[in-house]
Amino acid sequence: MEHTLLVKFGKGKEYELRLHAGDLAGVSPQAARRWLEQQFVEMGCVPTNPTGKTLLVDLILGVARAIGDKPFAQGEPLAREFARNALAVLQRPAITIDVENSYVG
Repeated sequence: MEHTLLVKFGKGKEYELRLHAGDLAGVSPQAARRWLEQQFVEMGCVPTNPTGKTLLVDLILGVARAIGDKPFAQGEPLAREFARNALAVLQRPAITIDVENSYVG
């Protein structure tokens, strides 16, 4: 089974990453969330919720925003690792992340 992540950073900056089921093997939703939480902290992302609670969508958007479009454009390992963990944590075969409009679907 193929999995697809589409990340949008604005007009003309859309990147699609395709992963196979084998690429996601061994990554549980819990492990994927821990990876996103770790990246969120290490990259200096700021929670959007005033209570400080960080929702899964906030983790995904914050980390994508912190990574920026260049690693996705260049197919860097960090972009693929992000795709792997985002797909694993949401457990969907296809995800669209629109960083500019703060949308994950």
